[in-house]
Amino acid sequence: MTTRKFEFSIISVTIFITIICSSTFLSTTLFVGYANGEEYIVRVNQQVFLPGERLVVYGKGSVNDIFVVRLYDPSGRAIKIDSIPTDNDGFFRKAVYEWPDPSRNIAFGTYQVEISSSLGQPNTQRFEVTYAEGGSANTDKTAGPLQHTLQVKLDSPTDVQINKGFRIYVQVTYDGALVDSDPSALLGTSHIHSGNDTINLSDAFVKLHEGLYYADVVLDQEASYIIHASAFYRGFLSHDSKVVSASPSTISTVQESINNLEQELNQTQTSLENARTSIGKDIESAKAGVDEMRNASGQLNSLFLPVLALISVIIALQISLFARIRASYR
Repeated sequence: MTTRKFEFSIISVTIFITIICSSTFLSTTLFVGYANGEEYIVRVNQQVFLPGERLVVYGKGSVNDIFVVRLYDPSGRAIKIDSIPTDNDGFFRKAVYEWPDPSRNIAFGTYQVEISSSLGQPNTQRFEVTYAEGGSANTDKTAGPLQHTLQVKLDSPTDVQINKGFRIYVQVTYDGALVDSDPSALLGTSHIHSGNDTINLSDAFVKLHEGLYYADVVLDQEASYIIHASAFYRGFLSHDSKVVSASPSTISTVQESINNLEQELNQTQTSLENARTSIGKDIESAKAGVDEMRNASGQLNSLFLPVLALISVIIALQISLFARIRASYR
């Protein structure tokens, strides 16, 4: 009896594979997993999807199983969750998602489809599908999607002072060419956040040149902030981020204070040098005055000595004269 069940299971799987291989779907993804110890097969109708097309998941699993399908965008955010029950023979099939026109929430790129079985210990597997730009070049899915590159480069200071404005710059290129677009439409979801606080930059950007944009920002609280520049163009989404630290003083302000202090020290040193020079000149002047006084004293001495000698002679003559007069009266 067990052998017949095993043979029947092999025949069922073989018939299912034959059916899906001859299906009208452009099946490019085949996955074989295990649920409750039994093998199951999962397929999607195609690997590349254009706007308006449907993502169909189908395959063969165990009876009474329910497969949970999750679709994740390129950032890892789940945009669709659905469940697909198996029928009495274990087959399942369901259109789980229809691709809309591209937007900031659903942009062109690589998405992940996650399949989980509910029987026994859940068995979860993932595989990738591509949401691509439409057009005549995409009608042949075997040629692959058109390849485009949207790139964002963000530049800003890493240390800023609170309550003092600073400027951030963003460059946006598409396939290497600078993107000339309305700043609010191109960078409308850009923002700055710290914890639960968010500063919206949707209307802050100004076009400096084709592909080059800037925004003036003031941060009023001391914290670490993340600047997130997000660009959406022609269905493609690109990001760039940078961490900025805001504080009462920054390296530049400290350096400015050091420069000011150094300048004041230089001025003080110059004043001291000037004072030293002035004092030296005063000392030299005083020394010259002393020398002049010394010279003047020498000159006075040379003048007074003959006069003193003459006075001495005169006094001596007078004494001698008075002595003779006194002697005559005797």
